[in-house]
Amino acid sequence: MMTLYVICLLVGLIFAVLSFILSGGFEAHVDAGVDAGVDAGMDVDGDISGGDVGVGDVHFPLFSPVVIASFVCAFGAGGIVGMKVFFLVPALSVLVALAFALGVGLLVGFLVTKIYKYLQTNATTTVKSLIGQQAEVVEPIGADGVGQISFAGRGQRISGPARSEEKKDIKRHALVVITRAVGGLYWVREHVDEKLRDIQADERIKKAAEKAAEEEEE
Repeated sequence: MMTLYVICLLVGLIFAVLSFILSGGFEAHVDAGVDAGVDAGMDVDGDISGGDVGVGDVHFPLFSPVVIASFVCAFGAGGIVGMKVFFLVPALSVLVALAFALGVGLLVGFLVTKIYKYLQTNATTTVKSLIGQQAEVVEPIGADGVGQISFAGRGQRISGPARSEEKKDIKRHALVVITRAVGGLYWVREHVDEKLRDIQADERIKKAAEKAAEEEEE
């Protein structure tokens, strides 16, 4: 029986470590693809009222690899303690091992759930903080195409693919505002100052055309 406990202890420990490393840690289990949106008429400094930003449901990971590995490891450890420390007969040591394994498994599952929720909250907060962020278009964005934007974040310049929220062409170097971020894709609309510049440019072109027409008539 002791051999079984030792095997469970070693296998559970090794499997727990490997499953954690190969999965990239707890962050590998967190769905960071949060869809944060705002209403088309929102003010840059206003409240986020047109889109929900929330944390997805996190269920108790009873059968996750880490929990199962912890259960097996604790079963082996509990059995060894029962036989070597309390000098229990094999039948009773199995009961102690199961009780210990169940307790450790539930505890690990509870802790993992708390960590998942914490990481998801951080991911959601990061996405939410992008709403209303000003950015510069570094690659033109077509009405139905994908361009690229660049903006300041975390002490450095961040670039990423972007689409037009208003389904209109946005030229290079134009100033835009991020409205949502979904799966690494940023949705943007032109900044109000950029729209004013476009209007002023159209007016100048219109006046120049009218002046040229008048000169031709003369």
